Amino acid sequence: MRIALVMDDMPVRSNGTSSTALRYADALREQGHEVICVAFGADGPDSFDVPEHHIPVVTPVAEGLDFHFAQPDEAVFDEAFADVDVIHIFLPFALGQAARDWGRAHGVPVTAAFHLQPENVTYNANLGAAPLVCDAIYRLFRDWLYGDIRHIHCPSQMIANQLRKHGYRSQLHVISDGVPKAFCPGEGEGFNDGLVHIVTVGRLSHEKDQATIIRAIDRCSHRDQIRLHICGKGPLKHRLEHEGSRLPHPPIFEYRSIDDLIALERACPLYIHASIADIEAMSVLEALACGCVPIIAEAEMSAPSQFALCRESLFEAGDDERLAELIDWWLDHPEKIAEWSPRYAAEGMGDHVEKCAERFAAMLEEAIADDLSAYGEEVRS
Repeated sequence: MRIALVMDDMPVRSNGTSSTALRYADALREQGHEVICVAFGADGPDSFDVPEHHIPVVTPVAEGLDFHFAQPDEAVFDEAFADVDVIHIFLPFALGQAARDWGRAHGVPVTAAFHLQPENVTYNANLGAAPLVCDAIYRLFRDWLYGDIRHIHCPSQMIANQLRKHGYRSQLHVISDGVPKAFCPGEGEGFNDGLVHIVTVGRLSHEKDQATIIRAIDRCSHRDQIRLHICGKGPLKHRLEHEGSRLPHPPIFEYRSIDDLIALERACPLYIHASIADIEAMSVLEALACGCVPIIAEAEMSAPSQFALCRESLFEAGDDERLAELIDWWLDHPEKIAEWSPRYAAEGMGDHVEKCAERFAAMLEEAIADDLSAYGEEVRS
């Protein structure tokens, strides 16, 4: 197949959706498909750059989250989409809407993915969970893009359930975003400080709730022996640094390359994920694949609790007291860490991106047949 991937801000790897787009592009090419990418800042083979889309008030907030909207460009579309078999859209904004319209006008099948959770919008707007606002955003996204798309990729069953709840009638394909094969057990980073190193990965924002992790460590009986690594960027860095300053060993805030992150996670016995809202949270699967034992928050709008294999890996979101008890329990039972680490590694490696890309390609083939029949055309061989 010749596949066009449309994503507002593809080069930014601190954004999970951008990372997924880049990983899928690489995996699909390795499987023999031709992949072109249309995005702001697109670079590399078969990539088509479009301008940034400046939106008053919204753009400064988005750039603070390391994200840029893209401006549709018909001339770029005419060149990029020539002879493609399918156009796949990652986000429901102006670029994706225009790409959908181009596909409809030229008889090219169009699919989409649901990667932006409405709760991500409300938490970053300091509105909290705001269920009524989230309901309105689901409707808005449906009206903007998804209501006119027959096949939608959902990274988790949780978000598929939410789409059904909010009246989405498309065919939903639940496919993990996939873990790169580089994430696997092995020799980790060497620490010679006598401390227990614990890691969490995610954007420094309200819905990721790293503050609960800091408060939990402050409650731990092992607090004098713990060093927390908070890997990510975001608007709450200074606030979290202030909260972490009271710990005996203040957290290390860092943004690591993939290789350095793998080395860190291989060296950390525990990975903590406190997020209140997450469509899938690939960072959890990546840590598991490296052999970390997770402690994951349970929340209605957060999917990664599905990866927990035992009750000692779960706590109610926001409950720093229970999280502290679980951290202490695992550190008091190193034999349990040794027992569960390989089990979690197998769980994390079970959804390699190559396998997920094969399922994704099968979805595209189904969508091509479905869309072309709607256009009254024969499926291309």
